[in-house]
Amino acid sequence: MKYAISFMLVCVAIASRCSGQTASAITIPSDAWKKAPVKSLVYPVSGDPHKLDPVVERELKGCFEFFWNEAVMDPTLPTYGMVNGNGVGTNALHPISIEGQGFHFAMIVIGVDRGWISFDQGYKRAVSAMKSIKGLKNFRGHHYHFIDRKTGLRGWNDAKGVEVTNAGTATMVAGALVAGEYFGGDVKKLAGELYHRIDWKWFSDPKAKHFYLACFPVDVPKGTKVNAEGFFGHWAAYSEHMIMYVLGAGAPNPKFAITAEPYYKMITYKGSYKKGEKFIYCTTGAAFTYQWTHCFVDYRKKVDRQGRNWFQNSRHAAVAARQFAIDMSGKIKGLGANSWGMSACISPTTFYSGKYGSLPAGSGADMSGLLMDGTVAPYGSTGFIVFTPRESIAALKHMYTIPGLVGKYGLYDAYSFHTKANGDKPWIARTYLDIDKGIVALMIENYSSQLIWKLFHQNKSVQNGLARLGFTNVK
Repeated sequence: MKYAISFMLVCVAIASRCSGQTASAITIPSDAWKKAPVKSLVYPVSGDPHKLDPVVERELKGCFEFFWNEAVMDPTLPTYGMVNGNGVGTNALHPISIEGQGFHFAMIVIGVDRGWISFDQGYKRAVSAMKSIKGLKNFRGHHYHFIDRKTGLRGWNDAKGVEVTNAGTATMVAGALVAGEYFGGDVKKLAGELYHRIDWKWFSDPKAKHFYLACFPVDVPKGTKVNAEGFFGHWAAYSEHMIMYVLGAGAPNPKFAITAEPYYKMITYKGSYKKGEKFIYCTTGAAFTYQWTHCFVDYRKKVDRQGRNWFQNSRHAAVAARQFAIDMSGKIKGLGANSWGMSACISPTTFYSGKYGSLPAGSGADMSGLLMDGTVAPYGSTGFIVFTPRESIAALKHMYTIPGLVGKYGLYDAYSFHTKANGDKPWIARTYLDIDKGIVALMIENYSSQLIWKLFHQNKSVQNGLARLGFTNVK
């Protein structure tokens, strides 16, 4: 998903780049929904509550305010209720990202549960956004990656370079299911309808046994190689797309459901950083790839048929990422024990880059694919909080002391003491991205209360998906 942001920003640099519904029409369910207990789970989520440090809670509140305040609030627009949080602060025209809506839905739940907004406010926002999404152009349930706020068409006023995304759609639906389980009523109904119409088989390559990467069903950009249906690339190796296996296998429409075969066909590169633990790594080395699916799925006490525990895998990745930053601190200013977790983000070198990461990456020991200009994305270390709480919280608290790095919604997207810095003052990307703030918020909440995990695991289709993939509970 991250690659497409970079792709579209390049397109914009080169090119210089319906009616809505009103909140008054929404019926709020009875008070019984407000106190509905989390049900017993087939794939249980262990309670492990943690009271948040004031700085961590401040960051979580900033994330919530970002999603709540940056939504489209004009009821005459086809994107009414959806969050328009892609590139806030860049003073440039940015479209809405479909995956951002998944984080938005989960963030609404967090806001209500923590008392920052009322149940009625959250319910109305969720219904409005889901109705808007339901009315947008889709292809067998899959949506364009970016959507124009005013028209509801492809981003940047129907730009042809915007692809249809299965991974982005999956993230949107994952958040919708969380909200559905929490609010019930029309929220649950709409979330189910959005999920039910997604044809996961259509987006799968029957020969390669992998999900296609993306699709241009119409208006294929010049120079892009696609097959007869407009598909290109594959989600072949381990990456952030793991959520698709769970949702695809558990699809409520059996005609659209996938088997476990694509999951077990996934390419898994194994390596370690120096003498650290060996783990399955993503070739980009980016922190977010080890975090994305974990925002929704609690893998802590679950293994698949091959005995793989993805929670432990990401914990090893977090430890390796921190050690990599420590080892590079002598060569690159700004990296260290409390400044780590490099990941795709706004860049002082290329405006946006998906080449920020830590070893192992690429072939394992080769740094040639990494952009090492000292840029650190605060969400990278914070997003590891469920895996390395002490180290992640220490990094977050340190980053709050960096002059200029904290804005109205908490930590900005990136900083660098190595490139474009002014003495001891770092270069700062005074920008917010919904996918980055979303990872931070959901991971902090899961660390604190496990709320998002519990709600997601409560969904029957999610339970069916985990079962079909062969996951079992372990002590």
